[in-house]
Amino acid sequence: MPLEPGSLLRERYRIEGRLGQGGMGAVYRAYDLTLEIEVALKENLNPNPESERQFKREARLLANLRHPNLPRVTDHFVLEGQQYLVMDYIEGEDLQSLLGKRPVSVSEALHWADDMVEALHFLHTRTPPVIHRDIKPANLKLQPDGNLVLVDFGIAKSFDQTQTATGARGLTPGFSPPEQYGGSTTDERSDQYAMAATLFTMLTRRPPANSIDRMLKKAELVPPSSLNPEIPPQVDATLMRAMELHPDQRFANLQDFKAALHGSPQALTQPGATVVSRPTVMVPPKPPRRFPVAAIAGLGGLGVVAVGAIAVLLLARGSSPESPGADPTATAPAANPGSEVTPLPQPSTTPLAPAPTETRTPEPTATLAPTPTPQQVLLGGGGRIAFVSDRVANVLQVFTMNPDGTDQRQLTFDPGDKSYPEWSPDGTWLLYAAPGDAVDESTGLGLDLWMINVDGTGITRVVTGPGDDFAPAWSPDGSRVAFTSNRVNHLNQVFVIQAGCLNEPAGCTEQKPRNVSCGVDFCAVESSPAWAPPQLTLPNWLNPGFNLLVAVSINNAPAQIFIRPADPLVPTDFDRRDQLVGVDDLSWSPDGSLVLFTWYYQRGSNEVYVAPLADRGANPTRLTNSNGNKEPAFSPNGSWIVFTSTRDGKPEIYRMTSSGGNQENISNSPGSRDMQPAWQPLGQ
Repeated sequence: MPLEPGSLLRERYRIEGRLGQGGMGAVYRAYDLTLEIEVALKENLNPNPESERQFKREARLLANLRHPNLPRVTDHFVLEGQQYLVMDYIEGEDLQSLLGKRPVSVSEALHWADDMVEALHFLHTRTPPVIHRDIKPANLKLQPDGNLVLVDFGIAKSFDQTQTATGARGLTPGFSPPEQYGGSTTDERSDQYAMAATLFTMLTRRPPANSIDRMLKKAELVPPSSLNPEIPPQVDATLMRAMELHPDQRFANLQDFKAALHGSPQALTQPGATVVSRPTVMVPPKPPRRFPVAAIAGLGGLGVVAVGAIAVLLLARGSSPESPGADPTATAPAANPGSEVTPLPQPSTTPLAPAPTETRTPEPTATLAPTPTPQQVLLGGGGRIAFVSDRVANVLQVFTMNPDGTDQRQLTFDPGDKSYPEWSPDGTWLLYAAPGDAVDESTGLGLDLWMINVDGTGITRVVTGPGDDFAPAWSPDGSRVAFTSNRVNHLNQVFVIQAGCLNEPAGCTEQKPRNVSCGVDFCAVESSPAWAPPQLTLPNWLNPGFNLLVAVSINNAPAQIFIRPADPLVPTDFDRRDQLVGVDDLSWSPDGSLVLFTWYYQRGSNEVYVAPLADRGANPTRLTNSNGNKEPAFSPNGSWIVFTSTRDGKPEIYRMTSSGGNQENISNSPGSRDMQPAWQPLGQ
């Protein structure tokens, strides 16, 4: 939870108020009772276990820095898994606020640029070099005496060219270079890019185009002089070069950059240095073998794409046409990310029942009528609710119940924990994940996808492969199934298979699942796929054919929401404000106007949220407020939501209205774990 004014940390730091908030933490104004001075206290919410060790190393390094254009780091500590960095509180106005009041002259901007260069040159010449990684107008304070101070060291990194930078992300659209989005090394030229973007913003009063949009040919970097004719030609050319997408096309160092700003033709024509490109995809933690309950990447296993990895792989594209970790079974190449995306054809086929070549015979159970009673239809416009529970022999089995919680019936009885039940669009079949017959760590075999009839008969394994296959999602027209798998290099990625290809019946034209997370130009990490309903009205920012929500982890950080087609094409960022960090359990409202999800908004805290598709996550609404709420799913008519809650100790299935009202425990089995609900649709 946010630190409240008046609260005391370590019996020393009294919180006075909040100075700023970002996706990975906050900065507070505090009073140091020991030294009797005001301080700035940076809170980092990155839950990655490795980040704590890295934080302690780098905090000690920052504590030794002394420079007139930098604040002093005076203390650091970790409380309940959250990292805190204590710095001088810098009086004055940040340049972002100043830009909102008046324009900045060229002479002012160049004077402040000299101060920035001095501070950054000092950082870059330490041993090891320190890369700030978050230069922007909001992080530059103009003191009353005119001195400019570069603040916010919460994500500064010591430079090691043998490793990619993990941990805190520090991504600000318009200011972050493409290599900073993950998968590649950041160095002093990354700070150079951000400094140039900051000067661009000072002189034009608008930020430059986002580097990722430029990479994907969605936007172009316009010369700043086209927005402000008073900008001299040498400043114009210098900023354009410093914001080149490829680091080796920028200035070799900040001294050359500074000289070029002040009109040195030699500096402007000086060749840049060669960058060491290391295109990699960050590997999230492997999901639990027996029961991969979804959690966020870095907290447990939300695997997700890295747009950073996409960007870096685009940067490093060379002679080899193949992408690291690409699925050799993929049958079609990705389109050029810069080309126009055409709508995907909508198959008219209906799902085929798989041939029961491998079955498990369940114990006898009462047959469930696939057609619900009128009373059931009135509640949510659908049928029964499927979920998993370990109430029998401590094994998670698939159960169903009426939407009011009555008539709870067990559907599966065989050994092995079940998870992720998913209804077919006509409500007659359930897909779920369960262990294969030979669960052996040495062979890599693990969770497979199984199918069962609504009455508990016809259990059949329909998708199998090395590693774990889980979290299936059936397309609304019944023609395709998307699911998460770590079968390629132990990365969580999204695969799509034709419904008629389940269990590969004779005559199927596509025999193997298709990896849509890997294309020719990128290979990403994704999970939690969710298909858009067919009646989705596309907002103007979303390409036709983009109909799969996926959870995305950038640089192994907590996940964000992206939207992609069921093809290996680069996905689109849903939350352009970068505020929804740490999401899971993605789903749509029946009309496609809302995105429903779990938000792990800070360590140990998760609630159910909904966000309108049209405003791209700018105004999310929290529907629950008791903590421990996750795995939401809409009723077929959109009037109700079922979800898992641990507010009663163990997980239970709850139901609430679509606005968050009337929250009620409907599984009511306090001695067991009940989770992962899915509401049965009714066939047309």
